[in-house]
Amino acid sequence: MKTSHYLKKAGAVCMAAVMMTGCAGGSSGANGKTLTVGLNTGFNGIFSPLYYQTVYDDYVIEMVYQSMLSYDRDNQLQPQLATEQPTISEDGSTLTFKLKKGVKFSDGSKLDADDVVLTFTAMADPSYTGRFSTYVDYLEGYKEYHDGDAKTLSGVEKIDDYTVAFHLATPRIDAISQVGTFPIISNSQFKKYKKGDTKMFEDKASEPIGTGPYVLKNFQKDSAATFVKNDKFKAKDGEYQIDNVVMKICDTSTELQELQKGTVDLLPQADNADKVGTASLDKNLTYNNYASSSMQYFIYNCEAGATADPAVRQALTYAIDRQSFVDSYYSFSKGSKDVKKTQPGFVPVLMANPISSQLGDIITGKEKDDNMTYYDYDIEKAKQILDDAGWTVGSDGKREKDGQKLTVRMVSTKGKDQLDTMLPMLEKAWGEELGIDFKTNLSEFNTMIATVQGDDTVNDWEVSYMGWQFGSGDDTGINLLCQTGQTDNTARLSDPDLDALLDTALHTTDQTVSTAAYKEVYEKVSALCPYVAINGLSYYDLYNKKIKNLDTASLYDFVKALDKATIE
Repeated sequence: MKTSHYLKKAGAVCMAAVMMTGCAGGSSGANGKTLTVGLNTGFNGIFSPLYYQTVYDDYVIEMVYQSMLSYDRDNQLQPQLATEQPTISEDGSTLTFKLKKGVKFSDGSKLDADDVVLTFTAMADPSYTGRFSTYVDYLEGYKEYHDGDAKTLSGVEKIDDYTVAFHLATPRIDAISQVGTFPIISNSQFKKYKKGDTKMFEDKASEPIGTGPYVLKNFQKDSAATFVKNDKFKAKDGEYQIDNVVMKICDTSTELQELQKGTVDLLPQADNADKVGTASLDKNLTYNNYASSSMQYFIYNCEAGATADPAVRQALTYAIDRQSFVDSYYSFSKGSKDVKKTQPGFVPVLMANPISSQLGDIITGKEKDDNMTYYDYDIEKAKQILDDAGWTVGSDGKREKDGQKLTVRMVSTKGKDQLDTMLPMLEKAWGEELGIDFKTNLSEFNTMIATVQGDDTVNDWEVSYMGWQFGSGDDTGINLLCQTGQTDNTARLSDPDLDALLDTALHTTDQTVSTAAYKEVYEKVSALCPYVAINGLSYYDLYNKKIKNLDTASLYDFVKALDKATIE
């Protein structure tokens, strides 16, 4: 799972002080060709695998770090730092990974089992404040280490210098991908780590040291991040021929012009139909198109305000004409014949993984589920739900209940193209037709996400709009979004029956059992309506034709594709 305004998800132009390797796309730097990638949201600057939150910070992590396993272009897990796929004990409770020898971190230290042990131990530490404790809380010894006096996490065992075993206290359907794809940090960088003191990991979150093909050279939050090749990384013949990479923050209103002028070489994960269509007609540009694990969605505050009432959430959802939004924002008014054969956006049934290998067809609507609640646009049904729940229209035309106005405050990120289309629709449907006191508060992404996540601001909003990348073919991302107490459960949904279903679906090694339970989960979540999937996405990586062999896919983004990419 990944998150920024994509929560794995308006910026300034490139600043000369940061761009030590040059701003021009494909220009020759001191070490060879430079690839300049245009991004439209600033970095948080949290480049630690243990603590990052946004997709753009994760791009930096992908450049610098590696994991034991990694997804290939066919969305299959392949060995990266591991020599082969893990061996699995007969009862499924132990996964054993063998590590490659001779791998070095960018500081020159050797990768070995101690680095893997440290990575997972840190997330089990009682002082750990990141959001990835679910990667370790099912391992043996977690409670003893996190809550007790144990000095080590017994669930991660160093067998020898290059062999690590993971012992599961409870089975987990996605254990291999969870453990295998987590980036490995350097034990050498954190030699002084002792249980109860993870502050050093946070303090060095902007100083990434990994075994990956690049190192972070320069960084400014709202300007750019620059990378040079890691001289300790042993690339295979013909791989990683691009020496310098610049991730440059561009304004959404000018990013396409920068691509056309050549000051940017690549705009990854584009979904704006006008920009994609225009780019498809430019003889100097080309694109990759692929199904995305991303969704853009509304979060309802299930703990405070009017949206704590499930009836209000359901009524609001019936009053969102998602299909009209998709048809308006994601239709090609211009574009090549080939690009018009594709579709940038679609209306999903549920906020869940659209590329799930098990239930993706239900989520995308290709397969019907008679027990699912389908929120097709119906303004009259929305009015009736509110009437039945006691939210009646007052003399001023606004709804109220027990003397309290039905107020819905939306917080989101300013400068998002989608809101130019979405907000007028909501103002008409929610404000005028339903009689809701609808207000908006648009801010920088970091301010918005702090409001949504903050316990002290839980009473300051009812709805938020953002995006999410599931980042795998698993269904387990729904546990992060909907289980009581999960950090990523920003809706603050709490339902004991749903929690029990989520546990059943997650904690098994039987795929049939898991799939059946997740189907029930999705049916229950659709009724509770903590999130609304506004649209699923098909992504377009737009880039200059001088970039060759940039072969991206659903779980194989441009960072991974740098292995084969070249610049003419």
